[in-house]
Amino acid sequence: MLEPAMLHKEAILNGLKKHIYEDEMSYYSGWNGFTLPEIPNEFDGCDYRFAILDGDKVIGYFCYTYDMHSKCLSNFGLYSFDKGNPVIGKDVLCEIKRIIKEYQPHRMAWRMVGGNPVEKHYDRFCNKYQGRKFVLTDVFKDRYGKYHNDVIYEIIFEQEGENG
Repeated sequence: MLEPAMLHKEAILNGLKKHIYEDEMSYYSGWNGFTLPEIPNEFDGCDYRFAILDGDKVIGYFCYTYDMHSKCLSNFGLYSFDKGNPVIGKDVLCEIKRIIKEYQPHRMAWRMVGGNPVEKHYDRFCNKYQGRKFVLTDVFKDRYGKYHNDVIYEIIFEQEGENG
């Protein structure tokens, strides 16, 4: 279940802190460092931040931005504190389907560091909506000296009455 992150701010930030030195954190942060996300106590109208719960336990963090003027969804972020828990994928997918149906966006875009274990899921989702995947080669170098690609996904949704 998703609930506003502000209701579980401490649990989310502590959950992220527990994983701060793990190699997988670079998949979330996009670089070798890490800064905690800001979880404000108010809603600015475009930045959505959620705690992912399994029962009463916070098992992850999910966020995105929706720009109502350009009808674009972007700035997605996802981190699991409970690797392999299917609740995370189900809840996030349910929210994404809901916002696509409700907001009827024109464009949706997100990025990931190549090698992320969720790449196959992102590929399937992108293909479902006839999106495109762009791969920028050797953009990110991890702390072990291994290069990773920067992967960018883009979906342009068909809008009634639009040409293009």
